[in-house]
Amino acid sequence: MQTGSATVGERERSGSKGGLPPLRVWLLARDASFGAWCFCLHLATVFGIALSNGLLGLSLLSSPWAKRAGLVDILSRSRGLLIPLLFYAVAFGLSAVLSRNRAISLDELGSAVFSLMTLPLALVWIRSERHVRWVFNWMTVLVIGISVMGILQFVLTDLGPMHNRIPGPFSHYMTFSGVLLVGNCLLLGRLASSSRDAGSGRKTTWWLWGGLFVVNLALLLTLTRHTWIATVAVAVVAIVLRDRRWLPVFLGLLVVLGIALRVLAPTFWERVTSIASLDVESNYDRICMIWSGAEMVRERPLFGQGPGMVAELYPIYRHPTAPRLRVQHLHNTLVQMAAERGLVEVAAYLWLMAASFVLAWRELRFEGGRAGPRADLYLAVLFALAAFNLAGLLEANWRDTEVQRLVLFMIAAPWCLRAAREEPSALDVD
Repeated sequence: MQTGSATVGERERSGSKGGLPPLRVWLLARDASFGAWCFCLHLATVFGIALSNGLLGLSLLSSPWAKRAGLVDILSRSRGLLIPLLFYAVAFGLSAVLSRNRAISLDELGSAVFSLMTLPLALVWIRSERHVRWVFNWMTVLVIGISVMGILQFVLTDLGPMHNRIPGPFSHYMTFSGVLLVGNCLLLGRLASSSRDAGSGRKTTWWLWGGLFVVNLALLLTLTRHTWIATVAVAVVAIVLRDRRWLPVFLGLLVVLGIALRVLAPTFWERVTSIASLDVESNYDRICMIWSGAEMVRERPLFGQGPGMVAELYPIYRHPTAPRLRVQHLHNTLVQMAAERGLVEVAAYLWLMAASFVLAWRELRFEGGRAGPRADLYLAVLFALAAFNLAGLLEANWRDTEVQRLVLFMIAAPWCLRAAREEPSALDVD
């Protein structure tokens, strides 16, 4: 099936699909605008959130000058994504206005709405397949780079044990592991796709495998169990899609890894075996948090206690046997959201995720499945959204701005690609 103009197709097949691409497709083209540069760079600099925020702000301020063909039409055709986003923002605003402490909640609202601008700005600036690949390539390079940094932290410093886990360039190891999870999905999307085979050689494939090894080694060293679970789940799906005959090999490697950890790294082995044990205090504590969150929802189901209020109110709703008196969040994205912003907000969040997931799945099938010309992009989106939400059952990862920013672009990417498919001649020109 022919998608996009012939010129774009030739450029895309020149080496950007298979693995780490030539330098020219890591960078924006000469005709790319200032706003597009800022948007791309704000995703590539999430390791420095102040810098990322500044670039996002510049991209937002530049958006009125985005003189591109069919901008209004593109936004109109993206209403299937923008309507749930608007619904999400309105529900968020109402939960802040109706909060039990309006000052705290309105302060939380302002920063959250600003971060959400990543999604609509993606529709403004990223409007061709080439642009989507640029951003994915930036994100891939970012994740591989910070993975190397995390490994060096483990080897060269006293970081690494349970009480002092490696954070990479971030302030917290959970943020680090969340970003690594997104990078894992980008790499697995390329490896699971067969569309890359015609235009990529063995050298490019080894770049992918090398990047995947580095990212997963860093992820293992973070000792974060929720990202481990999500990574294994997505890897199994990727292997089944690519060649299910390799699944027994993968499972065997997991067994070998488990034996090696038990013998050589008891701390890591204990983390693996503690995943499903209620004798582990942190596991039981999470169940107590879910109970407390349910109590908050029961009292105020529609719009919750108010953004930022879980940390303030937890001692009141705490289960009597909970190990900790205070917590900052409830270690579950949906429970955290329901407790602070209500079930209306949860519905909007699920609607937003489903809108992108369903479109990515439909476009993947429409373009020929795993062999389609953009299969690597759609599979990366599907893997990332599935992994992020699976990990969110054990960690409130949506509240982590650095991770959320990357996921917001993954949500927008299928809509950017559909716009490029429907208006290839108009969207190939900046």
